[in-house]
Amino acid sequence: MAQSAEKRNDSNASVQDLEVQIEALKDDIAQIARTLGDLSEAKKNDMRDTVQRRAAELRERGEATVAGVQDRGAELGEQAADAVRRQPAAAMGIAVGLGFLVGLMTGRR
Repeated sequence: MAQSAEKRNDSNASVQDLEVQIEALKDDIAQIARTLGDLSEAKKNDMRDTVQRRAAELRERGEATVAGVQDRGAELGEQAADAVRRQPAAAMGIAVGLGFLVGLMTGRR
């Protein structure tokens, strides 16, 4: 009888040890999950910041390109206006010639 009581006590102690170890594992797993959550949140924030910064850079480049194209267009318009003022007959001839060509290309056959 003494042996079975001793085995029962050993068995209870082993079960209690296992329960303690299982609780420790649960706590460790919960801590790992929290750490992974924190890491993924930090990575998400880093990626969002990178995307926002890159979008701002692209927007600035786009605005600079648009401004450059507008300036060049205005410059070309001024050059064309100057050419028309200096040589109105040639400008009229070019306009008539272009109109004729466009008419030929778009006219019905």
